[in-house]
Amino acid sequence: MGNQIVRIISTAFLLLICSSFAYGNDSQPVPAVRYWKPTTGSSISVRTVDPYSQIPKPPARSDPKLLVVMYHNLVFGRTGNVYNRDIYNFEHDVLFLKRNFEIIDFDELQRILAKDRDVTTDVAIITFDDGDLSMYALAYPLLTEYDIKATFFIVPSYIGEIGYMSWDQIREMNDYRNNKDVALFSFESHSFSHQYLGEIQHDQLLFELNESKRILEKEIGETIDVLALPFGSGAGNQQLIEAVRNAGYSFLRTSVPLAPRIHTVDGMNIPAFNVENYSNDEFVRRVLQLTKR
Repeated sequence: MGNQIVRIISTAFLLLICSSFAYGNDSQPVPAVRYWKPTTGSSISVRTVDPYSQIPKPPARSDPKLLVVMYHNLVFGRTGNVYNRDIYNFEHDVLFLKRNFEIIDFDELQRILAKDRDVTTDVAIITFDDGDLSMYALAYPLLTEYDIKATFFIVPSYIGEIGYMSWDQIREMNDYRNNKDVALFSFESHSFSHQYLGEIQHDQLLFELNESKRILEKEIGETIDVLALPFGSGAGNQQLIEAVRNAGYSFLRTSVPLAPRIHTVDGMNIPAFNVENYSNDEFVRRVLQLTKR
């Protein structure tokens, strides 16, 4: 009996400790930490740029080009993983893009290619692959503050796994509207389970294309028009391209680092520049090299 009482008291004590960590001393939920908005009440900024500085309009171009940039994970501080981009350099990346490009999404690209809207400057599409949780925790608040559009390529079989976004987080981002009632974020397909699509059997390919599209449309209530090839596998493969078209996709994004002139863009061969773990100076150098600006 004595041992039972001790166990009950110990359990209650542990629950009390956990509760204090989860809710703080005033029993209120602890707000999500945003890297540029510390919740400690400190007046010391941790940002590396002034978010309120005036950003000039991108320069006019007689031969506008398309640059699609591809990110995977965002992290705090330096990292050795080539796919991780630290949040500070990422912030400088997007400001460089905003100064030099009109940042659009694939719906706008479709209108441009159909000649339903004019374009007088270079355009960029910011994309993220896989659905890492840092898209919600870091990219989402930063992009909303700067009012910047982005497209997220999702792998449905990853959703809800450790380190990946949940459907509720994806729906929240998908439903977000800025003060002009414009949707900033769109979600598209990165296949069902992130296979090398250029190397699998045809029936597996059809499953990867169709099941991903079906689940994403069901969960977020939007038409899925764009497929990003995992690992870039299958780019230029005519059988794969035909399967992608038949599955109802309008665009196929590859991993080929090019920045073509808008009038030459092939919707089933959209190039993309993979951003790796290097400084913003190197990012700028590579963008200028690709665009030949």
